[in-house]
Amino acid sequence: MTDHRAQTSDTHDELKVSRTPQKVTRTASPLTPIALLVALIAVGLAVWALLSIPEQQSVSAAGAPLTGDAKERVCTAAHAVSMGVQLQTNANLGPEPAAVEAVAANARLAMLGGGEYLLGQISDDTPQELAEAARKFGTTLQLIGVNALAGATNDDELQSGRMRDAEAAQKDLANICR
Repeated sequence: MTDHRAQTSDTHDELKVSRTPQKVTRTASPLTPIALLVALIAVGLAVWALLSIPEQQSVSAAGAPLTGDAKERVCTAAHAVSMGVQLQTNANLGPEPAAVEAVAANARLAMLGGGEYLLGQISDDTPQELAEAARKFGTTLQLIGVNALAGATNDDELQSGRMRDAEAAQKDLANICR
């Protein structure tokens, strides 16, 4: 009499269930630590930008001291924020899930931190038209970032509308800054 289990395993490549612990080898992608490093650097830079306070000349709405010409300060900040958001949202670290999530996290951070930074550069001496355009762009970036953190995707109708609003606000701001 032949053993039925032996015939079954010889004819089929079945997985066996075992009650004994088995060692599972897992290969990690070399991009995972790189993606984590990029995300940590971005967080560090955002914290540094939010905490660095220049000498007092004029005061923003939040009471933080600001220096230099208001238009130049806000326009320089708007340009830096626009470039940061563009770079972080279009970064490509590869198809690995950790890399994709790191890019998404950096994009959210760029929008939230960039919006906050831009809003913090507006002061009482900022020309009204420029201040309104900067507030619209900064606030819209923050809305996109917060909603992305809450799970809104780019395909979501409200989120895609916010993205169009941010692009329009950025163009208006760039035109004023010329």
